[in-house]
Amino acid sequence: MTQNRISKFLSLAIAIALCSCAGRGEMPGRAFEGTITEVIQVPGIGELANSSDSDQSGAAKMGLSAMGAIANLGLKMYVRENKVAYDVSLLGGLITMHSIIDRDARTITMLMPNHTAIVTDLRALDSSRGQIDDSIHAHLGLLDSLEAIIPQPTGKHETFHDLDAEEYHGTKGKFETELWLSSNDKIKAFDIVRDAFLGRGTAGTGGLDEIFEMMRPIAGKIPVKFETKLNGKIFAKGEMTDIKEEKLDDAIFEIPKDYQIVNGDSLRTTKRHKVNSDSTQKPKQERHNVTAP
Repeated sequence: MTQNRISKFLSLAIAIALCSCAGRGEMPGRAFEGTITEVIQVPGIGELANSSDSDQSGAAKMGLSAMGAIANLGLKMYVRENKVAYDVSLLGGLITMHSIIDRDARTITMLMPNHTAIVTDLRALDSSRGQIDDSIHAHLGLLDSLEAIIPQPTGKHETFHDLDAEEYHGTKGKFETELWLSSNDKIKAFDIVRDAFLGRGTAGTGGLDEIFEMMRPIAGKIPVKFETKLNGKIFAKGEMTDIKEEKLDDAIFEIPKDYQIVNGDSLRTTKRHKVNSDSTQKPKQERHNVTAP
């Protein structure tokens, strides 16, 4: 298995963790404000290094083996009624990232180690939403394939950290996944992410909305514990270590004053320009500052 495929599996695990927290509340009451902490381990990377293609360099295999020994991901989610923030810690804390999703402003902000805040305006998706939805409708097999890989409930319940959780199970090829998910009607993180990407009042419009709703039974719940196996051996596993309802500091959801704010769309435009420029002519570097949302 190539490093590219390994990266995809890691990205999938992170995406599930980031999206997960409970979905649309059906009962009245104050929305949850507090933190959820998860720990994820990926020991399967080292195993993949030992069974990877023979033409892969020894240094690359050693690198993967080392990652297998320290590939722990710490995730702390901060949830408020209309905002979600994440602290992600990789490689035992050697790499840390903080991101903020704002439901009302419809922005994603990444705080970088060099004191730069990359702000992406998700309203930019609106102009191409029709084309994306039409493409999804034209390839209904994509939805069928997505539905086929989503783990299904088994009806079995257990208690973890005083939370009732239901078991979900799924298989896809050589991969087998077991999830224990807990529902909480007060936690709105999934809806915050969904509305930031698609906008409020767009439910039932199909296309991307249909994909989000297909993910809701899994990503709309709290992942209390999970385990993914490859060829019968543990590839990745994780569990919730703490959930606490508490008043959060406003600073968690704000850009620090000493950070330079950069427009994420402008960065992508600049990168495309550099790639397409004549290699004999070095393009002039541009600065793309925007005001904070």
